[in-house]
Amino acid sequence: MKCYSLQAFGLYKETEAASALKSRDYKDATDLIIGGGMESYSVRRLTPLECERLQGLPDGWTDIGDWVDSKGKKHKAADSPRYRAIGNGICTPFWFVLLRRISAMYDRPATLGSFFDGISSFPLLWERLNGPGTAIFASEIDEFCIAVSKKHFPDTTEKEETS
Repeated sequence: MKCYSLQAFGLYKETEAASALKSRDYKDATDLIIGGGMESYSVRRLTPLECERLQGLPDGWTDIGDWVDSKGKKHKAADSPRYRAIGNGICTPFWFVLLRRISAMYDRPATLGSFFDGISSFPLLWERLNGPGTAIFASEIDEFCIAVSKKHFPDTTEKEETS
């Protein structure tokens, strides 16, 4: 068994005793990849692309570039909203299998309406199974998630009003 000791922020070295787990390391699920040569190891952050792949999303699904929210405010492209949206999303391979079984139960063309869907993972999976245009409605409250949904499903996305 290998042990790693924290040498400096983000830098680990193989030792006989592991460092105590810090709350920062515990809470940051994106610091999972260990790379480096045989003598040095470092923990690096997963990229948004790697996170998308772990969730079973298409490459670049949340990479929408600069975007405009529902109030007309412009936002620059950034990784933070991508990480948040992917982390709050669903793991699509499991749901693909489940939705395939549900879809098989219908004798007629089936459609999907999705509330609080996040980054439109359910419409993505539904249309893979039932064809384009079968996801007819998606609703979300997070502005970045709305922008992702509008990019991929422009005719079906609505902002859910909260009071």
